[in-house]
Amino acid sequence: MNMLIIALVMWLAVGLVLLVQGLKKKSPLTLFFGVISILAPILTYMGWLNFLPFVSPAALAIAYLGKKKTNDKYA
Repeated sequence: MNMLIIALVMWLAVGLVLLVQGLKKKSPLTLFFGVISILAPILTYMGWLNFLPFVSPAALAIAYLGKKKTNDKYA
């Protein structure tokens, strides 16, 4: 059980790094993987595995809202 908790905490730390990097670079793909890497271990630890299929759409929505909005035609 302790190894599972350690693995989930490490996965959560990687998710936080990806989330911060995605916010700095305004990259929707990095935000997407960061949010998935944060929400999945939290739901697994809490035992809410029934809600795990909703992680991907939630991450997609957050990544869409967090992406860079520009007025450039070529950006």
